[in-house]
Amino acid sequence: MHSVQGRPGTNREGVRLRAAGLVVLVLGGCSGPLAFDGSSVSIGATGEGTVRSPVELPVDGDGYTVPPRWRLRHSNYGTDELVGVLVRAARVVARALPGGTAAIGDLSRRAVGASVEHKSHQSGRDVDVFFYAVDGGGRPIAPGEAMVRYGVEGQAVRWSPARGFAPPATPVPACHFDARRNWAFVRALLADEDTEVQWIFIQRDLAALLLRAATEAGEDPALVARAAFILHEPTDSEPHDDHMHVRLYCDPADRRLGCADRGPVRWWKKDWKYMAPPYGRDDGRRAAAARAAAAVRDGELPVSVGAGALRS
Repeated sequence: MHSVQGRPGTNREGVRLRAAGLVVLVLGGCSGPLAFDGSSVSIGATGEGTVRSPVELPVDGDGYTVPPRWRLRHSNYGTDELVGVLVRAARVVARALPGGTAAIGDLSRRAVGASVEHKSHQSGRDVDVFFYAVDGGGRPIAPGEAMVRYGVEGQAVRWSPARGFAPPATPVPACHFDARRNWAFVRALLADEDTEVQWIFIQRDLAALLLRAATEAGEDPALVARAAFILHEPTDSEPHDDHMHVRLYCDPADRRLGCADRGPVRWWKKDWKYMAPPYGRDDGRRAAAARAAAAVRDGELPVSVGAGALRS
C-alpha cells in the first residue's frame, strides 16, 4: 500500500448533452409545484433514489467510449454534473497522454431506479469506468468486450465480462494496469471545478499504484492525501479490481430538492479551493485531512488515515 493509505456547469465542447425533458416535481406538503429549468436533479440516495431530467452521455466522445455490451444496457444517463465531468476528464487524459481510451460503463438508466446490475447507480451520481491498460511495451490497449481483473501488482489475471455474457473465448491479454493514465483520470476528476467527488471505489493495491504514480509525478502532497481518503476499497461488494466506481456528492442545488449524501460529509471544495499550500486552514472538521497532508509532506504515515476514516 501507499504510505498515505489506511491499513486493513458542463463544458459542452465537442459533445451534445441531451436532456430527457422538462419536468415538474410536486413536493408533498408544499403550497404548489416547483418547476425545474430543464437541468437534471438528483433526488434521494444513490441506492434508493431517482434523477429528474437525466442527461445522456453520448456513447463516443473525445478520449472515451461506451463498449458495445454496455451500450445494450442503455445505462448512459446521469446528472449534468456527472456527464460533464466524465467528458472533461476523458478529454484531459487524451490530450495529456494521447493514445489511451477511457471505457465508460454504467451510469444510470434513463428511467432510473433499481437495476439487476447494481445496488446503487439509481440517482445519476454513480459511474463505472474501466481501467486504462498498456501492453508489455507500454503501449495503450483499446477497450475490449469485457473488463479485465488485475492482480495486486497490476498484472491482468482474468476476464470480467458484462452480466449475462460469457467471458471472451480469447486469452486474457498480456497487459498491465496503466497507473499513469488511471491517475490522470482520477486527478482530472478531483481537480474539476464544477463537481465534487465523494468516493472512488477501487481495490486497495490498485489504489496504491495510483498514489505511487502521483507521488512519482511530483503531485502536490495535499492532492495525494485527498486522493488517499477518496480512493476506497468497498466493504460490502466486490473489491473493484476490474474498474473504478466513481460517486459524486449531491450538487448543492440538488440538496435543497431532496438529494441525499450518505457517508462522510467532507465538503472538500469549499475549503480546498481557498486553502494555502500545502494543506491550508483547519476549521476543525478537516483536522484529519490536514494532518494527513502534513504527514505526506514530511514523508510519514498519517495516523489519522485508518480503516475507520475510509468507511462508506
